Amino acid sequence: MWMKLKEFRSSVSWRAVGAVMALGVVAGAGTEPHAHAAEEAKVKPIKEVFEPAKAPDPALYGKVAVVQWAPPGSTEVGVSKEKAEKIKQGNREIMAGLTREAAAKGAKMVIHSEFSVVGYPDIPELPSEEDNYRNRADIAPYTETVPGPSSEYFGALAKELGVYIQFGLAERDSKSDLYYNAAVMMGPDGKLLGSYRKINHYQQEHEFLAAGTEVVVFETIFGRVAPIICADVYSHDPMQKIAGMNVDVVTLSTSWAQMNTGMGYFRRGAEWVGAFLLAANQPYFPDSGVINPDGTLQSHIRQTSGIAYGYLPYVKKAGTAQNP
Repeated sequence: MWMKLKEFRSSVSWRAVGAVMALGVVAGAGTEPHAHAAEEAKVKPIKEVFEPAKAPDPALYGKVAVVQWAPPGSTEVGVSKEKAEKIKQGNREIMAGLTREAAAKGAKMVIHSEFSVVGYPDIPELPSEEDNYRNRADIAPYTETVPGPSSEYFGALAKELGVYIQFGLAERDSKSDLYYNAAVMMGPDGKLLGSYRKINHYQQEHEFLAAGTEVVVFETIFGRVAPIICADVYSHDPMQKIAGMNVDVVTLSTSWAQMNTGMGYFRRGAEWVGAFLLAANQPYFPDSGVINPDGTLQSHIRQTSGIAYGYLPYVKKAGTAQNP
């Protein structure tokens, strides 16, 4: 989640992002620079690495994708449930196109950003970097249950493409009526693997969302996968729990708040738990990519809205796999 830049600069020291490992740049088809990020947020461009220059042995490794994208700004507050559903459906359809692009390039797992289904509202009286939901009434029309419309939609897509899909939404608990920032994972058979609820709230999130309490782990062809959301990546809870759970992959859906430093936190998160980390960010303060357990990078994109790729070892394939 985003916060006021002045407040953030006073509370968190700025750190440089480590150099990208020399894997070569492979431009993603259909990707374009995100003008809002480059101009308004003044993102410092990097030499982007869209995927490793050489693919490892396909008998041992499968391709994965992280999508750096944000909804196009149509999210509004004070709308009806019906209008909010139309806005979400428009976002789902764009996400589906990006997922199809990744699957066509061989990706077996596709990770989308935090709140990718709902986006963030444009509050006219606030500068864009401070836009956020302000209370439960603002976000209520966009909430949904899991299972629900989004899991049904992406479940059908996951089954059609034969891929894992993780996406972000505002989850409503049907029993408690509490709202959560959630990351939902669908399996390649179209079935719901589960929903993770963000544990580490960021700034004003507590004013309209409840905090999750449990780490969840999904069994996949890439081993044990633990989803997290944004500020969770530097929080003792859930990261220390994950570190003790023999997890192979961490899937991070995020909307980062600190310009040009996200990848540093993501790399440290991978080292913390000793697992691959797949970071899918919104492009306001961008940084997305696939990170090895030792913190080295397979891919790293920043100024481009698009897709970055990497490779993970299959856990049930014969042979020995190391970091690509």
